[in-house]
Amino acid sequence: MSGDRGWLVLVPIALLVTGALALAVTWVSVDHIESDLAGRSAAALHSADVRGAEVTFDGRDATVREAPADQVGKAHEAVAGVVGVRTVEVFAADRDTRRDDARDRLQQRLDEVLARAPITFDPNSDVLTPQAERSVAAAAAFIDAARGDLRVEVAGHAAKVPGADPASAKELSNRRARAVADYLVGEGIAKERVWPIGYGDTRPAGGDPNLDRRVEITVR
Repeated sequence: MSGDRGWLVLVPIALLVTGALALAVTWVSVDHIESDLAGRSAAALHSADVRGAEVTFDGRDATVREAPADQVGKAHEAVAGVVGVRTVEVFAADRDTRRDDARDRLQQRLDEVLARAPITFDPNSDVLTPQAERSVAAAAAFIDAARGDLRVEVAGHAAKVPGADPASAKELSNRRARAVADYLVGEGIAKERVWPIGYGDTRPAGGDPNLDRRVEITVR
């Protein structure tokens, strides 16, 4: 009988140990899933240029905090597109009115400079013309005098050419954007404040090929 009682004592202990091991494995698995999803979601936010947002996970459910108020939808779309994410909740960062005002003032000054003398290029060229150099130098002076946390998107464009390869227009617009970005950096603007991007021939300026071959600067 004593042997039977011994087995009866060991059975619940074995069950308890098995349950504990299963629970530990579950914790490790959940932690791995959350870490993996958080890493891929952070990368997706970065690729979508949603800056300053933080993403955490409870299982497969994402919470995004400190998203810029004007990029809440963009943040939601970026994280929701990550494979394995079940739900996404996004909270906007508190609006920094002083930063917004500084951004608006800088954008107004840049718009005034580029309205007088747009940054345009000769056909099939990414070389800054003398006028373009003067405009970029004037823009750099305003950017340098603005808040250090203001970034600028340097957007390159190309004129649409019938029968031309869209990939070639994209590459040309990228080179134009980089040419302006490099000039801004050469004028003393921190590299991390300048984001060059090319849009190819997808955003014409209204039918004038001379204006389609351009670079625009937008404060972010």
